[in-house]
Amino acid sequence: MGPSSIRLSVSGEGGEGIYSFVCPGCNEDVEKQADRKIVALLVSAGVSVAGGDAGSAPVLSSLPEAPPISLDDVIEFHYQLQNDDALQQFLEDG
Repeated sequence: MGPSSIRLSVSGEGGEGIYSFVCPGCNEDVEKQADRKIVALLVSAGVSVAGGDAGSAPVLSSLPEAPPISLDDVIEFHYQLQNDDALQQFLEDG
């Protein structure tokens, strides 16, 4: 599933929104809330913002220059979120 398969709508001054996609396994529509960090992650991965407003601009324009996130990056991030020690270390460093 590529970035074009994900619909992202951003609203409100906080840059939060909703993303949705069709599950490739069961063909059901899936819709999730997206906080500022999730919005930034999705946009950096190439997902286009639909129906965005001026409130989303500060979040997106404040992103540092970086290469696009690869599928390997997402998989590694997934496993890091499953690792309680790595997550605790990140929270302490952040």
